[in-house]
Amino acid sequence: MNELFAIKYDMLLTEFNRYVMAHPSFLAGLPDEALIVLLDPGDPEFNRHNLERIAAHGRHDDHPNRPIAYVDVGKLAPIRSRLVAPHVFSHPPEALAMA
Repeated sequence: MNELFAIKYDMLLTEFNRYVMAHPSFLAGLPDEALIVLLDPGDPEFNRHNLERIAAHGRHDDHPNRPIAYVDVGKLAPIRSRLVAPHVFSHPPEALAMA
């Protein structure tokens, strides 16, 4: 579970950071210096593991009374490609061929 957890956590953290960059006012609802705990309503096993990890972290935090903000990530939109008008060739086009 640890490797799968790490992959999912990294993905959710990346998406959370993107969301905050696009919606900076979201941070106003978070306490200063809060430990942010990302929770996925569709994945109770991920949530259980994350809550256990946060409990262990709290015992070693340099700020023992640090506030914790639990963030329900809601739903993720489908991942979409950013390619624009790709083309398929049976051989390298002249302009793209390596010399």
